Amino acid sequence: MRRIGLVVGIAALVFSSAAVAKTKSPSVSATATACDANGATGLVRRFVVAFNHGQARAAAKTWAQEPAFQWFSASSPGRRLGPAAYDRATLASYFRSRARVHELLKITQFNAAYDPNRNIVNFSGKLIRTSRNVASAPASDFKGAAACLDGKPTLIVWSM
Repeated sequence: MRRIGLVVGIAALVFSSAAVAKTKSPSVSATATACDANGATGLVRRFVVAFNHGQARAAAKTWAQEPAFQWFSASSPGRRLGPAAYDRATLASYFRSRARVHELLKITQFNAAYDPNRNIVNFSGKLIRTSRNVASAPASDFKGAAACLDGKPTLIVWSM
């Protein structure tokens, strides 16, 4: 129940300007969105909701396949750096490992902009990571990018 409250809080705080579909369970296979800043905002929201619900497969589906996938890196807790960060094949298992320690992501600041020259959406902001072994930490920077594949944004980069 606490997780649902946090997810609702995240959606209200960060994505208040974006239309939020009301569903009982997060769905990554929602209707395709435009490849622009708003579409990337919705994509990041879907990723965070799936991640926070421990839905590793749904979280991984928001990510591009090889060769478009670039990296997913994280500092401690749940360090994922170096060669592991570039390995798309281990992404779902990494998300499962973070679900086992009840890691939650709370985005407190978010900015996104479409780059037409590269056909990607770059985003950045601040987030708070909590887990069973980390009760509270200050907001830290994160950044990423979504490629415009098949007319919709798909995550390709994330660093936190």
